[in-house]
Amino acid sequence: MEWKLEEDIVCCEVCIYEYVICKNATDITTCIENIKQHASICNREVGSIRQRIQNIKYWIEELHVENTIPVSPLSHAGIQTKDALIRCLENAGYLKAGEDQ
Repeated sequence: MEWKLEEDIVCCEVCIYEYVICKNATDITTCIENIKQHASICNREVGSIRQRIQNIKYWIEELHVENTIPVSPLSHAGIQTKDALIRCLENAGYLKAGEDQ
C-alpha cells in the first residue's frame, strides 16, 4: 500500500521532534508507538513504519542535519519522503527554503 504524503509528514514530524530538536535517545519501538497514535497512520504495520524511519534517516543524513535516530538508513528512500522531510525541517527552522539543493 502506497504511503500518502500526510503519513510521511507525521513520521517526519515525530522523528524531527524526537531526534533532531530534542536529540533524545528514544528507542525505535517507542518512536513507532508515538507515530501510530496519529489517526492517519494508526493502521500501518510496525515494519513499514520502521522502514519509513530508515528512509527519513537516509534523507536527514543526506541533508547533513544532526540527529540521534537509532537506525541504519535505507539507501532506496523515496522522493516523497525527502519532500515531506524538507517541508518539516523548514517548518521547524532547520532548513531555509531552497537550502536542500
